[in-house]
This record gives sequence, C-alpha cells and structure tokens, in this order.
Amino acid sequence: MTALQITSYESCGKTALCAGIGKKFINAGKKVGYIKPVNLTGDVAAEGCPDAHFVNQALELGEEKQQVCAFNISQEKLWQSLSEDTNSFAEKIKSACDSVSAGKDILIIETPGILKNDQVSALACYTIAEKVGAKVILLLGYANNVKDADLDQVIAKFGERLIGIVLNQVPETKLDIVKAECEEYFKSRNISVLGVLPESRSLLGVSVAEIAAALGAEIISSKDKSGDLVENVMLGAMTPDSARDYYSRKRNKAVVTRSERPDMQLAALDTSTKCLIVTKQKPSMPVMVKAEDKKVPVLVVNKDIIEAVSAIEQALAQSRFQHMQKLIVLTSILDSRFDFRALNAALGL
Repeated sequence: MTALQITSYESCGKTALCAGIGKKFINAGKKVGYIKPVNLTGDVAAEGCPDAHFVNQALELGEEKQQVCAFNISQEKLWQSLSEDTNSFAEKIKSACDSVSAGKDILIIETPGILKNDQVSALACYTIAEKVGAKVILLLGYANNVKDADLDQVIAKFGERLIGIVLNQVPETKLDIVKAECEEYFKSRNISVLGVLPESRSLLGVSVAEIAAALGAEIISSKDKSGDLVENVMLGAMTPDSARDYYSRKRNKAVVTRSERPDMQLAALDTSTKCLIVTKQKPSMPVMVKAEDKKVPVLVVNKDIIEAVSAIEQALAQSRFQHMQKLIVLTSILDSRFDFRALNAALGL
C-alpha cells in the first residue's frame, strides 16, 4: 500500500484535490482509501467532518464516518497532543490510517489546516507524513509567492517525501506563463510541478438550496432543482429593452429583482438562469408559469435588494466542495492539467 498525503500551504482546494485524484485512481482500477485523520474544530465536542464524509460518499468508499475522520479536536487540543504526548498520538494516527488502508492500493491522506502561519497544523502535517511514511503533494494558491522564504522552509522540512507541487486557482489567461515560470523555478530545486489548475466558476459556486438557506428564503417552484449550482449573481437591468442582452452576459446565475418588475423577471428567464430571487412577495402569475416551464426555482425573500445580494455573496465566499457536479468538473480539469504519469511514477504505481 502506498500513502499519498495532500497538504496545502494555504486554503485553496485541498479536499477537492483529494477527491479528484481519488476518483482518477478509482477509474484506473486502483483500490483507494481516504482519511482525514485530524479535523480541526473550534468545538471540542463537535462530531464529524462534512468534507471527509463527502469524499467518502462521492468516491463510494463505504467507510464508517469515524474511519474517514478519526479525530475531531480543537487546535489547542491538537497542540497538546503533539507537544506533550507525541509518540502516543502519532501511533493513534497511524493506527487509524492502517485501518482504512487495509486491502487498498493507495491511501489518500488529507491533512488538517494549512501550513502558512499555522505552526500547529504544520507540525501535524510533518508528524503524519513521517509516521505513516507518506509521499506528499503540496498545494499552493495562485496568489502565493512561490519564492516565499516560509515556503522554502516547508519544502525543506518535507525533504524527499515531497513528490510534487500543484498550483491551483490560476486565471485562465495566465495558465501558460504561470506554468512555465513555476516549472523553471521548481525544476532547479528538483521538484516536479504536477499540475497548474485553472480557476473555475463552477468550483466556486453554491447550490440554490444553499442560497435559500443563506437568505432565509422560501423556494416556491421547481424545488427538485434546488441542487443546481449557481456561479454568478446579477441584479435587474436598467431598462426592459436591454434586459435580455444584459442577462445573457453571465451563465448559471441567480437573478435578484424586486417583485414589481415582472418585465425583468421574464427577461431573466429567457437566459441561463439557475434561480430567480424576488424580494418581499411572490411574482406575478405569468412569471410563475414561465419559471415552471423553464424549471427555474423561484425564491421569495423578505429582504431588500442590497441585503439579498450581500447574503448571496457571503454564501459564495464560503463555498465548499461538497457537490457531485463539482467533482465532475474537477476530474475534467485534471484530465488536461494534471500529470498523472509523473504522479504514478513517483508513487511506484
């Protein structure tokens, strides 16, 4: 069994990469295990880890919840375990990894927290890799300076366990130049760049149901479409004549309008709209009929326009990977932007 640890320098898609790589290995006929041995929580009594449970479900691993997320502890408790009872805690981590890796070709380990400016999570990542004997992929965000002195220390700390770098959330227009620059820089240090992945609106989206929850809104039509992903938010156009052209500028969007503007609502429904959000009261019957025909959920929210948009933007900012459509999008990105041949060679697969 080979252990692959995926660690992020900053928050930039660690769970997504675990799920995407796991899915590709499964599609290649490998028996895959997954574990997030330590889940950091502000509440010591909290149970479970939604990210880990999603990966378990999405990859159809069939593990018990406590197997894919062994320890739910606060950062303070983690520090105590690592500094005061290091050997015992490390053995517990290894035991949890051994349990979920039985009969598998590869075990994917998702580490807690981030390495940048987080000494507790960093110590946990180094400890897990050393104890389990894992190979390590280091995930970086596009905004990070790859020549950061602190990043140099992280790379040195992992040493030969580090088999490659993945750079995530790179603007589409800068992919080629960023890839060339990263490969040149890391090649001089004998480190492979396994992938330079583009920023994707789909991966940053939230579901209609999540938007409804953020708004405290009622979904009054096409509730079966509440799982659809929303990637953009738009307000009403200035004039009815320009509305259709205006709404056509963005796909897979939520449109927020006042209830007294059925002209804007009807125009929005003629374009790629995932949900229509109407303030204060239910829209007119012609709008409801068209929304039902187009199978577009209509949400009624007791907020003004500014409050509604602010709540939606906050929901988008807190977007998680826990959606099957996002896994489909990511695996497609990995097909063209990730070097699985180099990864397999590094893992001896």
